[in-house]
Amino acid sequence: MLTEYGAPTPADAEWADGIIFGTPTRFGNTSVELKAYIDSLGTLQFQSKLNGKAAGAFTSTGGPHSGNETTVVTLYIPMAHLGFIIGPNGYTHAKLLEGHGTPYGSSSISGQNTAPPTADDLEVARHQGARVTQVAAALKAAR
Repeated sequence: MLTEYGAPTPADAEWADGIIFGTPTRFGNTSVELKAYIDSLGTLQFQSKLNGKAAGAFTSTGGPHSGNETTVVTLYIPMAHLGFIIGPNGYTHAKLLEGHGTPYGSSSISGQNTAPPTADDLEVARHQGARVTQVAAALKAAR
């Protein structure tokens, strides 16, 4: 994707009505690349340009119990500092009740063979995208 769209910039966060941060899990935490991007948003934070925008997070791990929930929840901390309104999945989709994704954010398990997300994982991710989009639109209308 980066070759098609390029790396995100603070300007992308400024114009967006909502953001869903995605990262591979690195020892139960976000990747250094995403952390660097989030760190670059400090100027927007000080200018209050991210306040009240919707946000969510998703991840992929190498195996079960490899930190998918901790990675997503760890992303909530900088989201709160930046002023985002965090929109978790909750148990708002039947596939979440079946064990696909988490109530905090969507996730998949790539395994040792870097398997792509399953159809169920993608369904939960689309649900999360629609949910954050709905919240972002409501927040924008309220401004």
